Amino acid sequence: MTPSLARVIRQGNRLALASGTALLLGAAPFALAAEAPKAAAPAQPPQLVALKAARLIDVTSGKVVKDPVVLIEGEKIKAVGPDVVIPSDARVVDLGASTLLPGLIDSHVHLGGFGPRFGTARGALAGAKQALDTLKAGFTTLRNMGGRAFTGIALRDAINEGDIPGPRIYDAGTLLTTTGGHCSGQPTTPEDDKDGAGVANGADAFERKVRQQFKYGADFIKVCITGGFMSGTDPRVTQFSEEELKSVIDTAHRYRKKVAVHAHGADGIRLAAQLGADTIEHASLVDDEGLKLLKQKNIPIVPTLAIGGLALDHAIEAGASPYTLAILKQTGTIHRQNIAKAIKAGIPIIYGTDAPITPHGTNAVEFHFLVEAGLTPLQAIQAATITPAKWLEASDSIGSIEAGRYADIIAVKDDPLADIKVLEKVQWVMKGGVIYKDEL
Repeated sequence: MTPSLARVIRQGNRLALASGTALLLGAAPFALAAEAPKAAAPAQPPQLVALKAARLIDVTSGKVVKDPVVLIEGEKIKAVGPDVVIPSDARVVDLGASTLLPGLIDSHVHLGGFGPRFGTARGALAGAKQALDTLKAGFTTLRNMGGRAFTGIALRDAINEGDIPGPRIYDAGTLLTTTGGHCSGQPTTPEDDKDGAGVANGADAFERKVRQQFKYGADFIKVCITGGFMSGTDPRVTQFSEEELKSVIDTAHRYRKKVAVHAHGADGIRLAAQLGADTIEHASLVDDEGLKLLKQKNIPIVPTLAIGGLALDHAIEAGASPYTLAILKQTGTIHRQNIAKAIKAGIPIIYGTDAPITPHGTNAVEFHFLVEAGLTPLQAIQAATITPAKWLEASDSIGSIEAGRYADIIAVKDDPLADIKVLEKVQWVMKGGVIYKDEL
């Protein structure tokens, strides 16, 4: 169904609803339709808004602009700079001594919840709240890394059509894995063992799965090729054959779509890099050969460093064995060391949290982990703005405060270049020219 046809149907549904309401109230149905047509009112020009603040972080140039003015027309930025003339009919929003930044991008979240208590309908409703919590935390764009029954795509479309508030969402559909693989589900008996929507085995089966994701609206593919800590599978083990992973990547690239690869183990990371993965998620146990390949091919890592301690906390709460706890603790240390090596090697870093392991709405905690690993505060901010915008092929619309981009802008009271933890308390959020939070 085309977007225009969908709008016509929605309008028809509203008219039918209005007609039914009129009948209940005793009014004549379709009374408005029987009247003579009236001339359409002239379209009103988009409202002009002028933002003022003490400083603006220009993530493209790496410079700080003092006393900026951001002129916004409708949902887009019209002009930016200290010398922008404010039109007389513009509404001025003076944010005082605050710092302006582009709306942030979290490139690794899971909206909708996991576990037996989150069925499809419950997960969709939970996802709506999670999305709004994340928006209010200053993240105006998300890369949703796969969930059940394509609820993320439904959430994305509902937000785009104005049904509910939330960030811009780029969605992976249903993440792909093998039978018994990470995120394949954990039935307790063989009788309950039913492969989920994203589970496949063999190159041909994965080619069909990739095509299915795109049929139902996925923006990219997420594939889990190694084990993972939260599923109880061995993160060192590569669960895909070379033929299976090649089928996923080649099929997606044939559709001109990208592939994000969950990979902890060194062998899986090397395989994914050799076959042309577009990002490596986590990269906890990457080795020197893997780092060299990622550098040569300019493949970004999405480190999700914040989950290290949180995964350990969850394991303790779940009563994990001393052996499992020791492995988690050791891996967390190695993960941080390896990401520090990746940063030193100049491998691109993209910001991601793996929420809900990092709770939705607390997404900014990843910043200080990235800075501790070796990024400067500016580089960490760029990892959550212009770098993911480029990966999403959306640099002309998001990721920076520049003319022609969406007015996705946040403000904080202090200077995050002096203290990156300032971003954990975003006071003001605008998305597409609409203010969603104002606590300055």
